[in-house]
Amino acid sequence: MGAILNVFRLRIGGVLAQVVVLLSLAVYSSYGGGCTFPEGWTGRWFQSGNNGLIDINSTHIQSKGECSETESYDKFLLYDRSEDCYRCMVIHEKHKYVLQYKETYCSPKDSLSTICELISGDAPLYSMFRKEPRPVPQQCPFHPAPFTFTYNRGSSDCTNPPSRAESCTDDSRLLLRYMACPDVPGTESNIEELVCLATWKEGSTRYLVGKIAQVQRRNSIVSDEDTYRCFIYKGQHSDKSMTYYIAQSGDATCNGLSSPTDGSRTMKLTNSDDEHNRCHFPSWIVEHHKWYSLDRTHQYRFTTKNATLKIMNEDGSVDEKRLVCHSILEHKDKKHITLIAHVTMGCESGHACLKFYRREGNVLELQPSSNLTELAQDACTAGHQMPYITLITTSLTPMRCPIFGRYSVLNSLADRRQRRQQLAIGAAAEGSGGGEEAGRQCAPGEHDRASLGCGAAQDSIEFKSPCGDSTVYTCYGSWSEGGVGFLIAAPVARSSLHPRTFCFMYSTAARNETATAGAGGNGGGGGGAPLLALSAVSRSCNRSMVPGRDGDKAYNLTINGTCEQSSKYNSLSHRLAPAAALVVALIAACVR
Repeated sequence: MGAILNVFRLRIGGVLAQVVVLLSLAVYSSYGGGCTFPEGWTGRWFQSGNNGLIDINSTHIQSKGECSETESYDKFLLYDRSEDCYRCMVIHEKHKYVLQYKETYCSPKDSLSTICELISGDAPLYSMFRKEPRPVPQQCPFHPAPFTFTYNRGSSDCTNPPSRAESCTDDSRLLLRYMACPDVPGTESNIEELVCLATWKEGSTRYLVGKIAQVQRRNSIVSDEDTYRCFIYKGQHSDKSMTYYIAQSGDATCNGLSSPTDGSRTMKLTNSDDEHNRCHFPSWIVEHHKWYSLDRTHQYRFTTKNATLKIMNEDGSVDEKRLVCHSILEHKDKKHITLIAHVTMGCESGHACLKFYRREGNVLELQPSSNLTELAQDACTAGHQMPYITLITTSLTPMRCPIFGRYSVLNSLADRRQRRQQLAIGAAAEGSGGGEEAGRQCAPGEHDRASLGCGAAQDSIEFKSPCGDSTVYTCYGSWSEGGVGFLIAAPVARSSLHPRTFCFMYSTAARNETATAGAGGNGGGGGGAPLLALSAVSRSCNRSMVPGRDGDKAYNLTINGTCEQSSKYNSLSHRLAPAAALVVALIAACVR
């Protein structure tokens, strides 16, 4: 009997425990916590008319309540603990950055369906725009820019002079240049920047949410109420143009918008320049879609059917410039082209004159105009400074060097720097009693010999030092211009993370001329025997540099003999001065 009573007590106890759990769940559900919101809603949201931002987490919406019950993924019954009441919210996710909802007043407890039936068809529609985590802008739907546009702020259309909309290098931005129309009251000149954040479609109606910034008052403090705007738009495409009809809300909501032609402000955008559709960069430029500046800090990438050039940082993280081919002025022998491009930098734009030169299959030079002009026909007018930019590909092919022979290094810019460092070290050592020995030390990297174009492939340049170390460069392409030779070369031993390619510039001069030009060191004298002056620059082939004097590295060389002659004859170079002069003279003639 005792055992039976124990079993009965256990069963009764189990039932009581279940009853307690069920009662607890009922109480918990009656006070909220019975459902969760979609994970993507978690964050901070802006809503017009609200003080501060609205926090949403998995179970709560700030100032609205806790999720108690849900139905059909968009209807939610929320319990407001502070007021001990319930409200129905019908929430639609229009975009991951945009929520829209309707709601009931807070009322006593009832079923979800009963309370949600209280929402009428004309109930106010509220919009929330994500603030945190910070939204990532998306491409604006209005393209291809630039456009001319007319606008209306409630009185009549401002058509003359036409306003202008221009794209930015960031496709999520559009620059709106409003013009004042003398015959339309309330119009004024103004520049606004539109940042596109979210787009969605309801039936045939397309929506956009963006932020408007006043360019002239960019540094002023503005509120979210002043910047968030909602748009309805419609595009019409014809054979020669693209037109957009756009209506803008008057505040930071999507209320009051019914069609693309009815809003606080309406606009009609028409793309104003399709000439670039007939202009393309030539095949000898775009056969490599990616080019790099000589120092690898910038990437030049051709896109959009060979009509657009984008200039960006090496890692491609930031677009700096976008150039769209406008018209070709001159095209010579597939080696030189002059064209006009529409250039966009940030949200500023204009026209520039571009000159491309084909130096080798893997080497180009670009000569852009220094200023942007509003009118295309003014871009290539005389007087603009045109600096050279040297471009290379990643697939450089070794080529025969344009200079041949074995040389002695009379002096070099790199060696003079090294020598100053050694003297400083020697002076410090002398103070400690070891100066004489320190002064006799070999300075690594101080070159005294060079072989140019020697070896089986004739595609390398080697500088040697008395210490036995050497630096070897591979030749990748060359050309001459105005008595100066240009050579693209890169060191054989270079970092894969930071490869350096140099432009070597070289010319010949009498030794006394080079000394007078400021080469310095021990290169003077010699009765005017010719020198090979050589400089290396890592950024571009800078025409303002003087070979043998300026640059990252600068050398003055005198020839010892041909590549075929052995080193024992090189020691007799003083006996070969007439032959050396002849060889260098031949080099000079080839350069010219």
